[in-house]
Amino acid sequence: MSSRLSHDFPAPASKYPPNNQQSSYTNPYTDGPPRNSLYYEDGEDADEPFDVRADFDGVGPKWSERNGAMKEGSVRSGGALGMGMMDDAMYRPVSTHVAPSAYGDNNKSAASREEMVSVPMLGPEWQKSELHELSRRGQAELRGDKRSKAWKEWTRDQRGLCGIKWLTRKVLVFIMFAFLAALGITLFFVIPRVPNFEFYKESPFTVDNSTVSFNRVPTNFSFAGTLNLYGDGSGSYLPIHFTSLQATLYDETTNKAIAKGDWGNHYMDHKDQQPVQLPVNFEYSALNTSDTTWNDIYQACGHKWTGTTRPDLKLRLVLKMAIVGLTNKPEISTQISDVECPFELGTNSV
Repeated sequence: MSSRLSHDFPAPASKYPPNNQQSSYTNPYTDGPPRNSLYYEDGEDADEPFDVRADFDGVGPKWSERNGAMKEGSVRSGGALGMGMMDDAMYRPVSTHVAPSAYGDNNKSAASREEMVSVPMLGPEWQKSELHELSRRGQAELRGDKRSKAWKEWTRDQRGLCGIKWLTRKVLVFIMFAFLAALGITLFFVIPRVPNFEFYKESPFTVDNSTVSFNRVPTNFSFAGTLNLYGDGSGSYLPIHFTSLQATLYDETTNKAIAKGDWGNHYMDHKDQQPVQLPVNFEYSALNTSDTTWNDIYQACGHKWTGTTRPDLKLRLVLKMAIVGLTNKPEISTQISDVECPFELGTNSV
């Protein structure tokens, strides 16, 4: 039964002979292949269609050399399904293929053989020195060697200090010289000088009369007073900072301490003739009234009887200073004589 379409439009006559093995339904190009399809010239063998499974299993044309001679029913002896439907020439090996070394020609050079997998060579065993370098002591030795090498290179002017190329020995010497010169000039103006002190001659010290106490038994005396001094700080370029100014007053005749005091935390300007009032406490005790030091103070400060003359005091002052900027605690001393006692004992005193 033919359709109306085939009746109206009959198929053109083909110049190729009919092929009974192929149906016109599956191969509509009965009059020849289209222009853009593959075709072969007369007498040329057609290649076998590419078989993915055969190539995957290693039995395709590329691996034809590894199987040796052809066997009946194999892919090389027949079609893709091994049914012997294709000629051997239609499924031929690739001439440019290089077979693995196990199946190829042993006469080929090693350069022409192709290795499928490149296995890296095993490395050498760890040496004892290498294991030592991985330890803490080894790392410390490496760092020490590195420092020693850097020091030797620097002493030879082969490298700069701290990785700085221009910081060679000569440059470092000039830098150190300039630094020390600047430091010396700075310290010359910054470091304070030890000031000088002297008594105010008109009134070397004053006494609070309400605190005066003289006793024969036990033999002692005590009273509070203030030393009147002049300080000279002109030798310094900056104000002098005292954290402590300890004063000790001695009887010059017996060289025994009779008073002590501390000025405390004060500043002194860098100029001369600066008044300093230093508070002190006079305290002394003896075994009996025959003590020379007690008698010197008692006679110099006793009651002024008619026709009597009181002797003068002879004192020596020692000052121990703690100044900011000085590591030591300098001491200075000054003396004063012919000093009249600033108070007078009563008539009913001891």
